[in-house]
Amino acid sequence: MIPLTATTCFLIAVTFLALALILLDYLRSKKTSKNVIVDDDSHLLPEPPGPKPWPILGSLHILGRYNVPYKAFGDLVKEYDCEVIKLRMGSVPCVVVNGLENIKEVLITKGHHFDSRPNFDRYHLLFGGNKENSLAFCNWSEVQKTRREMVRAYTFPRAFSARYNELNGIINDEMKFLVDHLGSLSKKDVNTKPLILHCCANIFLTYLCSKNFRFEHAGFRNMVANFDRVFFEVNQGYAADFLPFLMPLHHRNMARMAHWSHAIRKFIIENIISEKLNNWNGMVPENNYMDCLINHVKTDAEPHMSWNTTLFVLEDIIGGHTAIGNLLVKVLGFLATRPRVQQIAQQEIDAVGITGHYVGLENRGSLPYVEAIILETVRIIASPIVPHVANQDSSIAGYRIKKDTFIFLNNYALNMSNELWTSPEEFMPDRFVQNGRLLKPEHFLPFGGGRRSCMGYKLVQYLSFSIVATLLKNFTIVPVEKEDYTIPIGNLALPEITFKFRFERR
Repeated sequence: MIPLTATTCFLIAVTFLALALILLDYLRSKKTSKNVIVDDDSHLLPEPPGPKPWPILGSLHILGRYNVPYKAFGDLVKEYDCEVIKLRMGSVPCVVVNGLENIKEVLITKGHHFDSRPNFDRYHLLFGGNKENSLAFCNWSEVQKTRREMVRAYTFPRAFSARYNELNGIINDEMKFLVDHLGSLSKKDVNTKPLILHCCANIFLTYLCSKNFRFEHAGFRNMVANFDRVFFEVNQGYAADFLPFLMPLHHRNMARMAHWSHAIRKFIIENIISEKLNNWNGMVPENNYMDCLINHVKTDAEPHMSWNTTLFVLEDIIGGHTAIGNLLVKVLGFLATRPRVQQIAQQEIDAVGITGHYVGLENRGSLPYVEAIILETVRIIASPIVPHVANQDSSIAGYRIKKDTFIFLNNYALNMSNELWTSPEEFMPDRFVQNGRLLKPEHFLPFGGGRRSCMGYKLVQYLSFSIVATLLKNFTIVPVEKEDYTIPIGNLALPEITFKFRFERR
């Protein structure tokens, strides 16, 4: 008998495992009904067209051919002459939805059919073993509805209300630090991302928790950096999301994210929430969002939220600063290489006659071009709408959609369509300005829509406007020699070490 080496045994085991997976994949596909179903209006509904999936991989190989996976979806629309395409990503049944009306059907008309989120293992791992602890990645529920309602009063402050004016003042205070700090670094190469993230985080913490930290605070800087690291990882596409048996290959990444998340939790408990929590005695005045959360948990209000879930909610909301910070660095990347765009914005700002260094929220209506710069950045980077999942059997555009189907909404095609935009590949903020007013076309969906729309999009608008306008009022942003300002498309997150700029005083 020929002895078998350890390597040979391993290869035989892998071969048998692969054959078993192919067999299971085949049996599962045979079980899948190919019959049409009857919709509420009694019309027979076909399944969407799409490519035949490979064993195990499904259609993942198609996406691998593109630098931006969403480009593949547009080509599939042309190939099958249909705006709804059926795919299977690994073991996950998926549908790609193209076209404004079809996307609105998912988000709004039948939003209650498609309000769940993907059941990825890494989402569970990131949120204490249960993705329902998350605000963005949980399924819809009464608890989720209550959490959104609680935070809405703070993330959607009415214009010129007391809370709006409070936020405006907080941004103003933080901009004094940013302008002074950048002024001290005039004509030097500045790694701007940590500064921008610090300011956004401080604005969020001051506004939501009445806490503020100096730039030199090591613990705070570490918390901000950890939020950014987690944000970058969450925004990466993992094949293991669709092929769960690959998750062990990401063990190291998962362990790092767990470490970062633990460090964030420790800082928030010790430096932000413990004093208020320890002094709670029946009820605290609700001066900020954190007070509302503490009262809700301590009084055991309905729907019930555990303290662990509440901490995840607070971390989720505070972590929203990271998305704004990454977006702003991309804005600066576009501006540094486009001096003419800066000049137009600076002329608009100067014409308003604002005194002092800060451009407040009250000036938004007078500075449409500044806002257009931000919208154009959002359009051209085409950050994907968080995927939805069908919570019941339904239909889209007359095609059958089964429960638990994963729904990709192709906003990339809307943002880059030659039929909807003039020269869509070009950075042209003036496309959003008409007759001196800001104009957002119906086909532009920067923050999704419906019941799962971005909970913080008003804060995105307010912070990004004031920070960009204040920087342009005080500085001209100059590119650093040999720095590559290529802006990643289809992903909001930037690497930890990214663009450097020079800020020249005006």
